[in-house]
Amino acid sequence: MPSKPSSAKKSKSPTDEVVEAAVPADSAKPKKEVKGEVLSLIEGKKPRSRGPAKDHSLPPLGAKNKPAPPPEPEAPPAPAKPTLDERKAAALNLFEDDDKPKVRRRPVDENAQANALPPISLLNDPTPPRPVVPIVHAAPAEVTVPDFEISESGEKIIHLKPPIVVKDLADKMGLKPFKIISELIAFKVFASADKAIDIEIAEKICEKHGFKLERDKREKGGGVHKVEEVIVEPVAQVVEEVAEEKLELRAPIITFMGHVDHGKTSLLDALRKTQVTAGEAGGITQHIGAYCIWHNGKPITFIDTPGHAAFSAMRARGANVTDIVVLVIAADDGIMPQTKEALSHAKAAGVQLMVALNKCDLPGANILRVKSQLQDIGLAPVDWGGEIEVMEVSAKTGLGLDNLLETMSLQAEVLELKADPKASPRATVIESSMVAGKGPVATVIIGQGSLKVGQPFICGPLWGKVKALINDRGESIKEVLPGMPCEVIGFSDMPHVGDEVVVMNSERDVKKLSEERLEEIRHKKLNVPRRSTLEHLFASIEDSNKKALKIVLKCDVQGSVEAVAKCLNDIQSDKCNLDILHQEVGAINESDVLLASASDAIIIGFNVKVENKALTVSKRETVQVKLYSIIYELIDQVKEAMAGLLDPLTREKVIGHARVKQVFKVNKGSVGGSVVTDGVMNRKQRARVLRDGQAVYDGGFETLRRFQDEVNEVRNGMECGIKLSGFSDYVENDVIECYEFEKIAQTL
Repeated sequence: MPSKPSSAKKSKSPTDEVVEAAVPADSAKPKKEVKGEVLSLIEGKKPRSRGPAKDHSLPPLGAKNKPAPPPEPEAPPAPAKPTLDERKAAALNLFEDDDKPKVRRRPVDENAQANALPPISLLNDPTPPRPVVPIVHAAPAEVTVPDFEISESGEKIIHLKPPIVVKDLADKMGLKPFKIISELIAFKVFASADKAIDIEIAEKICEKHGFKLERDKREKGGGVHKVEEVIVEPVAQVVEEVAEEKLELRAPIITFMGHVDHGKTSLLDALRKTQVTAGEAGGITQHIGAYCIWHNGKPITFIDTPGHAAFSAMRARGANVTDIVVLVIAADDGIMPQTKEALSHAKAAGVQLMVALNKCDLPGANILRVKSQLQDIGLAPVDWGGEIEVMEVSAKTGLGLDNLLETMSLQAEVLELKADPKASPRATVIESSMVAGKGPVATVIIGQGSLKVGQPFICGPLWGKVKALINDRGESIKEVLPGMPCEVIGFSDMPHVGDEVVVMNSERDVKKLSEERLEEIRHKKLNVPRRSTLEHLFASIEDSNKKALKIVLKCDVQGSVEAVAKCLNDIQSDKCNLDILHQEVGAINESDVLLASASDAIIIGFNVKVENKALTVSKRETVQVKLYSIIYELIDQVKEAMAGLLDPLTREKVIGHARVKQVFKVNKGSVGGSVVTDGVMNRKQRARVLRDGQAVYDGGFETLRRFQDEVNEVRNGMECGIKLSGFSDYVENDVIECYEFEKIAQTL
């Protein structure tokens, strides 16, 4: 059976024909076109098509020819790609034809967020899309509500207290501050929101907006938010009020007092095994010093005071800070004036008293005589039935020193001297000086608490911060316990001797307190009342006619300044004044010389040196600089200098008389022929003519002749011719009295 050709079409079943008829021709599109439709839905435009895909495959056998699909409309041709020159020109063309800048704004579609399609990756995702959160806009700003009161007459009244601030005024009227600022410009007032304006301008602004401004009186002190801080130094601690468990035993403070050259410093040297006396001028102490020794493991503080009469204030300070006073008396000298004065200071301070009889090794020592003198002034020795411990010692041989130490330690234990080492530190200044490289340095004794490096303090009107602490051996230490002496470095200026060093919490507080005290001192000086009276006027005229010795005083320590100045001011004189222009601690410098040169003063230095520059300037300015190391020499020299300023007194001294026997006429007048009755007639001196006891002429000699010779002198019993200058009216028995002027130095 012959086979069918391969090109024959395959016959369709009836079912295939029905399905083919139901499906439209447009739905039979290739898969590429379906994807293109999905993309076009997302991008909102049709994708570029390259035309329908050509089907090069052969139809199956027996298939019927399909009708050709309708031709798709051709897409508009793509715009031509701009050239490089066109793109450059477009970039340079920043404005349109209407000269407005091009602003590229992205069109905002309000429904874009709600109608946005999900991304392609979520098209086939069966999960539903998340709900879109709507944008919540901020609430509108609150409207400022005016704050006013309505009066009975219907006026809008605004109450404000001066000063009137622009922002407050705007808030009261319910306006923005910038509106008030713009209206102020019309009144030629340029202000910001936080500035105050005049009340008249504010009233005009309020009147313009229909308001009336009423000022409220500010109460006294109202509106002042700054609270004045009152800084007070800490109160001193009372030992009796402190709990017993806080108190600890402290070092006793023992002061050696007595007359000058009775061996106080030598006794201390023997106890400390030092040689302080060897370095003192004249072998006498002229400063107050504090030292510390250890006995049986416990410290003892010693204070050495000067014995000279000029240092009474130093002795008083030593007695005030001490616990026990040791009255040193030389066994060969007995009780002297300064011994009695030291005893008075000790009794005034109310401290324990002991007596040390020094120089007992000398042959002239008379111990019984000294004890008898003590009995007379009320200091009965223990061995005589009294209460005063009297010990016989010798600083040179060391006799009785151990007994002296034991007795002092026993007395300290009986007194039970205690202090709180953790209390607020307080110390007393017993001496101060200016040291090169260190500045103001003060010797202090700690009264309570423990003084440490770095603590701020107030000392009288001055402030400071402890920079360094140095003990009596010259060693730097970090802490000083109660009852111990030390040198403190860190004062703002030279402290006054006797002031108290009080430690405070902050450096800011001590500075502020110091400023307040200095200001108070300045006001006291300025507010001194000066009342002029007739007596004061005459006194000032008399003082202006007096001679004055002007002095610039420089000393090594503050105590010496006080002592020397006191001695100089105690020099009493009705004829000469002593003016101390400047007194200070430290070496003599160039400014001191210039001050002395401008004031016509002399410079006196006590235990100080002269700087090289000052020495050169003093020679150039011819300023006298006097240096002393012993105080009584200084006082004597100043007294002599004051007396040297006084003009000497001129006094007449009669040296002879002559009686006129006969009068001779000469060409130029008359000559009295005379006989010298007593004394001598001297041609170089003056003479007066006495007639019946009354002086009729006083003048000098014109000629004095002996016979025909001119002579200078005619002695008693000899004859001579006397002619006085400008006088010719001689009468017999006139007396010619010859006298001279002698100068006598005045005394103060």
